[in-house]
Amino acid sequence: MGNLKDADELLWPAVAETLAALELGPQDAAAAKLAQRLAQNIDATTDQVYAMRWLAPELLKVLDALGATPAARAAIKRIAKDGGDSKPDAAVSWLEQQRQSRATRSTKRP
Repeated sequence: MGNLKDADELLWPAVAETLAALELGPQDAAAAKLAQRLAQNIDATTDQVYAMRWLAPELLKVLDALGATPAARAAIKRIAKDGGDSKPDAAVSWLEQQRQSRATRSTKRP
């Protein structure tokens, strides 16, 4: 029973909730699956130092690429506010940059 964790301490349910709240398309499935697996591995490991040093930063990168972190959302809002003319923040994924650019172009058409 020493390996059981309190459900409130598990990361995977929080990541699942985050992924469900995002407007992800089929093109985002691989990144979402990677986030799922990383979170589940963090929850399953008995070496929390390893998990926080190596797995957590990778999970954060994937969530950032999906636009699921405060920094990524702020960068997306900044790009939208600037009409897509500003230099995109590195925290915003290429895919999200393309989505913003397309959305901006379609609203500028007469």
